[in-house]
Amino acid sequence: MAADQDAQGRLTGVARRHLKLIGALAAVATVLGLAAGLLLPSSAKATATVLISPLDGNPYSPNGRGDDLTNLESEAELVRADAVQQVVRQKLRSADRSRVSVTVPPNTQVLLITYAGSSATAARDGAQAFANGYLTYRSQRAQSVLTDRSNKLREQEKKVQQELTNTTKRLATAPASQKSFLRQRITAYNNQIGVIDEQNNDIAATPVNAGSVITPAQPPSGSLTARAATFGGVGLLVGLFAGLLIALALERSDRRLRDVRTVERLGVPVLSTVSSAGGLVLVTAPKSRAGEAYRRLRAAVVASVQERPVTLLVTNATPAASATLASSNLAVALAHAGSATIMVDASFSETSPSALFGLGQSKGLSDVLMRGTDPTQLLVHADSQLRLLPRGPGAGAAAERFSGPRMRETVRLLRDKAEYILINAPSVHDANAQALCTLADAVLIVVTLGQTTRADIEQAYLEAERAGAIVIGTVVEDSRGRRVASRDAGPRGGSHRGDAGPGGQPGGQPDYAPGTAMARPPHPPQGAPTPPAAPGRPSTTATSPDWSRFAGQDDVQRQQPGDASDSTETAVHKAIEA
Repeated sequence: MAADQDAQGRLTGVARRHLKLIGALAAVATVLGLAAGLLLPSSAKATATVLISPLDGNPYSPNGRGDDLTNLESEAELVRADAVQQVVRQKLRSADRSRVSVTVPPNTQVLLITYAGSSATAARDGAQAFANGYLTYRSQRAQSVLTDRSNKLREQEKKVQQELTNTTKRLATAPASQKSFLRQRITAYNNQIGVIDEQNNDIAATPVNAGSVITPAQPPSGSLTARAATFGGVGLLVGLFAGLLIALALERSDRRLRDVRTVERLGVPVLSTVSSAGGLVLVTAPKSRAGEAYRRLRAAVVASVQERPVTLLVTNATPAASATLASSNLAVALAHAGSATIMVDASFSETSPSALFGLGQSKGLSDVLMRGTDPTQLLVHADSQLRLLPRGPGAGAAAERFSGPRMRETVRLLRDKAEYILINAPSVHDANAQALCTLADAVLIVVTLGQTTRADIEQAYLEAERAGAIVIGTVVEDSRGRRVASRDAGPRGGSHRGDAGPGGQPGGQPDYAPGTAMARPPHPPQGAPTPPAAPGRPSTTATSPDWSRFAGQDDVQRQQPGDASDSTETAVHKAIEA
């Protein structure tokens, strides 16, 4: 039962996603059906029922013999004979025997003569004409047999009469010895003539009734409108069926993920399902279903990474797609929970967190990476517990330095300022985003339904794991804004890379490999969601870095110590931070 409901649900989803295609094909097929019903030559059928009467020679006739039976199958073939068609065409010139079909009901003396005409009237006239023509021909044939017999009897009578006349003449001149013989011959001839007369009387009295039409042909019911409606209905059904088949074929060839269940079947934990529209819903509509979905995401993230501080990279599994909306709302959710949060905008998508928070353009991460500016001086307060490090101007060029020392120092320094450092990164398929994975303690991957493919999410997991990052799960963005099912109310058991055991230590290995339903073989854990500092990772107890060394050989624009604008900028940012 559950499998049937699941299959029905998938079929309904396919029909809904390809509704325009199915509707268009159904409309076209319906129009073609209506046109066919109105324009194509119509073919109507009418039937006449003929009862065959026994003729002379039939066993049902008083003079019939048992070896002379009426073969109804032969009679059925006779209806379509050339001789019958010639009789019919004397009354109906358009008669065509190829349009005639004859059936014989079992154990009857009945023929059902059906004629297919171009119209109801033509069908009726054709069926009636062949029924009458067949009976006429059958009567003519029977009459011809009787006439032939009568003619033969007359010829025989003439011969006997001639013999009688000759014998009578001989009797007059014959000697006495022959008169007795001749008188016997005359008597015999008279007897033969009497028998012949009786036979002629029988033939004359024999009825010639070939049969009768017991059910005349009637024009078939149905009008041109009904015919067009029938053709249109058939066209509609054919169009719907063809559209559904094409939709299923397209769906089978389409590798994009369409629903949460499909994502979960890949062995990927789904932390929450959120809407891909609506902006900062926790600010504009905190009590809405969309706001509740982000609170569930917050709970799942907090449960997955229990040690603080933690650097969480939020990226999208779809190439060239953005994770800005999900990361911004998650940052707001964490800040609303009272956790000091810093959001680093390392993306270069059209929509920036600064625009979502209503902040203007300002210096940011690009200035840190390109000019060596202190990132703590560029933090902008977006909420009571949320500060934002904007992307700054020239973010595309600055992305080349994500794998450099300045980016590592930036993350290390910001970890001393907040519990959660959220890095809003480009798609993990981007090489620069992969460099950011090496700086993060955990990675949250955004899956966009209708855009992300199975191959995309598998590659995203592969790239994150290759960089040594822990993927705590995915957040699914649904453009339809559907109500999040209760099964998405909390984090799934068993993260992809490992679950934190008591004390935050690694307590498990990934349950499934992306894209498969096979459990991975056990291997040594690579770390918990919040691992201790390791070589190449930012330290949680690092002292403030010496930012003067960022004016080294990799600096593009050296910051002059005496630059008045920089001093003013530093003072402003200090005032904002205060």
